[in-house]
Amino acid sequence: MARSPRRRGSGEEVRGALSRLRSGKIDSLYLLHGPETFLRDEFVGEIRRAVLGDEGSDFNHDFFTWGETPARDIAAAAQTLPFMGGRRLIEVRGLGQVADHDAEILSPLIDDPSPEAVVVFTAERADMRRAFFKKLAGAGAALKLEPPPQRELPQWAQSQAEGLGFTLTREAAMLLAEWVEPSLGRIRSELEKLAAYLGPKKTADEEDVRSLVGRSRAEAMYKLGDFLAEGNAGRALALVGDLSETDSGPQFLVGFLRNQIRRWTIARAGERKGLGQKELAELLGVPPFAAGRIQQQARKASPRFLRDLYGKLLAVDRRVKRSGGSTAALRAIELFIIEVNRDSTGFSRQTQDRAAGRPSSWARA
Repeated sequence: MARSPRRRGSGEEVRGALSRLRSGKIDSLYLLHGPETFLRDEFVGEIRRAVLGDEGSDFNHDFFTWGETPARDIAAAAQTLPFMGGRRLIEVRGLGQVADHDAEILSPLIDDPSPEAVVVFTAERADMRRAFFKKLAGAGAALKLEPPPQRELPQWAQSQAEGLGFTLTREAAMLLAEWVEPSLGRIRSELEKLAAYLGPKKTADEEDVRSLVGRSRAEAMYKLGDFLAEGNAGRALALVGDLSETDSGPQFLVGFLRNQIRRWTIARAGERKGLGQKELAELLGVPPFAAGRIQQQARKASPRFLRDLYGKLLAVDRRVKRSGGSTAALRAIELFIIEVNRDSTGFSRQTQDRAAGRPSSWARA
């Protein structure tokens, strides 16, 4: 009888599932889906250790790729008795669309899973509205693995560093999360380099991160924020053009702008509440020097302007997703920057008013 599916997607549920695994409570079926490949691979590794032990067992381990292996072979592997006791582990990677005849073949291993086998399905996307995925989620553990929110990345980095045998200070973790793109795999890679770089030293501080981790794109993002806050559309457009020629595609630029507007809004609210730079840094999840820079930028904008700006960016995001091409997407972002500069209540007006010695119309906002 199918059980009610466990809640999916929250970090708490993922941590709970890991805790169950490490205590020896292993489900017969797993569906691991979501965009964060590092977390998926890490969770699969935990399942392997729980089922096969640290040494592993080729005799009791089957690995299949969906679309390349017939569903009947997967079902047959799940019904095969393990070699010399224990349990078999069947991994099915890249699960995508499941045709009706394949769903029918796999139904027995979902309806009546073998106690001597553990079947793990992984997928980048799983449409939980479809009958097959609903049924699979109801019979086993279904977890959506996504990167943690930006504000939680420093804590995640510190936890990973601990596992690598060194201590990452809070300030260093915040700097690392700020400089490295929001990919857990990239952050983990930088931490592994830090572990090798430290040698007998067991603590990594901000200086270690500055010495080892590249900062070119992060600094470019800060400069883009500066140019927008200064009302300097020409330099902002030139920088966007340069970034578009690297691996920072239009969708990344939209994501950065969304995050930047969110940070400006929080900085304005924090200033009204009397938060200091250190408190603001903790709230934003950035190093103190970055919080000060964001705060200086935010002072040039009114809360109403920032709310309007966010609404305009959502429209740009829709155009970028519909464009189907990088040229059209880049054009949408460029038009957004020009519009921001032309807004009579925005950054450029504030800059012009100050240069002319006039009080802004919303200086007290």
